[in-house]
Amino acid sequence: MKVGFFDSGLGGLSVLKEAIENEGLSEDIYYLADTKNTPYGVKDERFVRDVIFNNIDYLVKIGCNPIVIACNTATSLCINELREKYTDIVFIGTEPAVKVAADSKQNKKILVLATSITVKREKLLNLIDNLHIKDKVELSPADKLVLFAENIDCKDMELEINNYIKSILMQYNLDEFSHIVLGCTHFPLLKDNFYKVIKEINPNLTIQVIDGAKGISNNLIVNINRLNGNKTYLKNTKKVTIILTSKNQDFIARTKQILDKEKIKFEYKLQ
Repeated sequence: MKVGFFDSGLGGLSVLKEAIENEGLSEDIYYLADTKNTPYGVKDERFVRDVIFNNIDYLVKIGCNPIVIACNTATSLCINELREKYTDIVFIGTEPAVKVAADSKQNKKILVLATSITVKREKLLNLIDNLHIKDKVELSPADKLVLFAENIDCKDMELEINNYIKSILMQYNLDEFSHIVLGCTHFPLLKDNFYKVIKEINPNLTIQVIDGAKGISNNLIVNINRLNGNKTYLKNTKKVTIILTSKNQDFIARTKQILDKEKIKFEYKLQ
C-alpha cells in the first residue's frame, strides 16, 4: 500500500513523525511538499486551490490511497471538493484540535493559532459553533511561524521566534486560558518555544499547548486497516519518499533534521 501525505512544506512532517514513531506506520510513504508555493496561508485562495488539486492529482496517479492532507489550510479550502472529485480515495484531513481542548471540560478559554486562511474559513468556524464554545474561543493568525518552521537555521533563531510568539500571546490575558491549539501542522515543530514563552510570561501558568497529530495518525491507521480488511495493523517494510516541487536544499536538510532516524529518498515534481 502507498500512503500519501501532502503539505505546502515541512509542517506535515509533524504528523508523519507521530504516525511513524507512535502509531508504527510502516507502509510505503510518499510525502509531497509544495516547496515552490509555500506558504499557502497568505496567498490568494483560488491560486492555492489550483495548486492543491494539481499536487493531489499527482499523488493519486502514483497510486496513493489513503492520502493525508497534512495541512490545515488545504483541508479547510479543499477537503470536501477533493472527496467529491476522487471518490475512490480515502482523504484524511487536518483540523485544529479544538475538540480535544473543549472535551477537557475546563471552564477557561481556548486560543487557536492558525494561518490567515484557516482562521476565517467556515470549516473551523463551524467546528467551534457545533461544539457550542464560541464564547470560549479566541482565533489568531500566526503566519510567520510557518516561515520559522521551514528555516534551516530555525534552531539558531530562538530569540526571534520567541519574541514573535510573545507578541501574539501578550495580546491576551493568559490567566483566562487553559489551552493553546496549534492549528497549523507547521506550528508543533515549535511547541517547545511556546512553553518557554509561557513560562517567561508567567511561570505559574498551566496552559496546555496541543495539536492534532495524534488524532490524525490514529485515524490513518484505522483507515489503512479498513482498506486492507484487517482488524489489527500489520507492519510491513517501510519506504519514505519525499517529493518536492522545487529544488530546495535547505528543505532537504531541514527534513533530515526532523526525521532524523528515517531513511529517506528525495524526488522532484517540477512544474
